[in-house]
Amino acid sequence: MVMTIRKQAKPIHNRSKRKSNPTPNNPKTNKNKTKKSISERHRLLTNKADIISAIKNISKEDAIADFDKLCGTNCKTINPASKVGNDIMDHYFFRHRIETKSKRGINYFDWIKTDWKKNEPEYRLYKVNLAHGKTPEKARYGVFRLYYGAVHGFKPLIARWLYCKYKPNTKHAILDFSAGWGGRCIGALSLGLKYIGIDTNTDLRGDYDRLTRDLLQTHTSRTSYKMLAPPPPELVFKDSATIDYSAYDYDMVFTSPPYFKKNRPTEEYAHMPQYTSREDFNTRFLFPAIEGAWTHLKKGGVFVLNVPMDVYDEIKGAKILPPLFAKHPLYIQPRFAKGNPTGKTEQYKEYIYVWKKI
Repeated sequence: MVMTIRKQAKPIHNRSKRKSNPTPNNPKTNKNKTKKSISERHRLLTNKADIISAIKNISKEDAIADFDKLCGTNCKTINPASKVGNDIMDHYFFRHRIETKSKRGINYFDWIKTDWKKNEPEYRLYKVNLAHGKTPEKARYGVFRLYYGAVHGFKPLIARWLYCKYKPNTKHAILDFSAGWGGRCIGALSLGLKYIGIDTNTDLRGDYDRLTRDLLQTHTSRTSYKMLAPPPPELVFKDSATIDYSAYDYDMVFTSPPYFKKNRPTEEYAHMPQYTSREDFNTRFLFPAIEGAWTHLKKGGVFVLNVPMDVYDEIKGAKILPPLFAKHPLYIQPRFAKGNPTGKTEQYKEYIYVWKKI
């Protein structure tokens, strides 16, 4: 019995020792581990190229595969919420969008230099994003998108749907006098349509060239794409208000010009001319570009603008276009930056407006 008692005493003694150190299930230990884990995950990048890659890590191969899906999408069954076509646009143009000032007057790289962690709601959302498994950079970018509004490109999938609906003649081109981030260009290429893009942002030239080169090199050997035989898009880097539109052959105009608030653009683009007010913007850019493009549009062609409702009202009031032919609601994700809604319970809405030249 003595031996048995001694053998039992040893494990009891060991258990008492273990109690002196918190076990893995001890709440104190878990709390410390959580703090350490969050601290480690807060190590955010500072190099711009590294940050962009961490947020949108899309390889050339992934981008081309996405374009394949876009080419194979049936226009009659397009889901406007689908992200098909976004990867190829982001692969070439996301780095430009992230450096553009959003509707709250700041771009992403300027914002991350602020003391955003001292803003309790923003930092709390960042930690929630981490807890949901997002990487540090994606968690931080998610905060910016919600509170400051990210700069979006026009979805290639929606552009493809619109081209299918209005069927521009393949002998002529689609004219886009605010080419921007490539969405309408990519949509046109997916259908083998001629595309003319005009923009003042010369920083985009290299990526439009790269997009064209990569698509032609990758797809010319594929039967499905060879049948489309898309010509290389024509890019003109000038102010659209100064263009001689008679020099171009097009039967569809489709664009989404910059939005302008009372005293500044909603989003501030690189190399964009400076305008003192919205009236100045309309007088020097928007109205002359619309008039010039409309004047030389082929008869029977369509003129398509994606603009906010108040901009449409100003265009209508200026009487530079005939009565509206049609309008289509633009799909917008049911989340928006602070300040976007027109009311506490009202979702922001936007339309694509269509005029027809008789």
